[in-house]
Amino acid sequence: VEQSHTDVEEAGDSEYEQHDEVPGQIADDDAALDMSGEQEFDEDDAEQQNSSDNELVEADVENGMQPVTLVGLCRILAEQGLRSGGSREGRLPYRVAAFSALSALLKSVVPDESSEQYNSIVEHQSYVYNAIAPSLFTFVSGESSGEEKPAPVLVARAMECLASAMYDEVGTGSEYNDALVLLKLFSLSTGSTQPAWTVRQTAALAASSLIAKTSSSVVRRNDTILTVLECSSQALKDKKFWKVRAAGLELLLSLVRRVKQRGRTDPDNQLVMEAILPYKEKIVGIARKSLSDNESQVTAAASKLTVAMNWWP
Repeated sequence: VEQSHTDVEEAGDSEYEQHDEVPGQIADDDAALDMSGEQEFDEDDAEQQNSSDNELVEADVENGMQPVTLVGLCRILAEQGLRSGGSREGRLPYRVAAFSALSALLKSVVPDESSEQYNSIVEHQSYVYNAIAPSLFTFVSGESSGEEKPAPVLVARAMECLASAMYDEVGTGSEYNDALVLLKLFSLSTGSTQPAWTVRQTAALAASSLIAKTSSSVVRRNDTILTVLECSSQALKDKKFWKVRAAGLELLLSLVRRVKQRGRTDPDNQLVMEAILPYKEKIVGIARKSLSDNESQVTAAASKLTVAMNWWP
């Protein structure tokens, strides 16, 4: 046994000696790896995968199976979230999950203004919005024909989905696509008649999303600005839940940010500023008062609002 152990050690030593590095020479193991073909391999792999996926889709269509589309998936999730019946306790988590999944799916589509496909993406977003917004609007406004009053968490999630579905230039249509109608709904949901703070918070954030994306011609309207100020003021009156107050400041911040500092020479940008300018002192007063809030995130939002208006005349 001792002899075998000695032989193994000698064999190991001789092998180690054979792999000793020569001074000034780079060993094969330490040589730099050539990664030049990595990019080509990845691109070829991706092309083959895309080709394979396309072939599978074509085969499914030939066999009578339809591919899943964005609008189709959104409709399914919306229907599952809106569907009532059965045990309320048993279905509530499922419906909340369906609404959450729908909101996440809608938020994943972010068009790039510099992209050549920007207009087509926004047009498709508009198509998706028109497909699911009517039922969501009816549910949120309490006009649905359901027998029981929906849980506040469902109303908040449905309102979040409505906001996530909004696209650039939204709010220039009628009913559920009318900016003023939507703002009045959100303003009503932030008022004292709404007992659930989650609904009040979501309503203010939904109004913020609407103001950020709607047409500048809508933002310039006096009734739009007044409704935004009313909605924000109601949210800021909430002394118990700081998230509601922070959402109210986010709404004002979205309104102020519609005036871009870099676009001073833009006539449309100038018109938006002139429309909001009469209410500058009131907005600045709200921001300064919120700077003394006990919650740090509220004061941070108030600071952003103050900075955003520093350069205003």
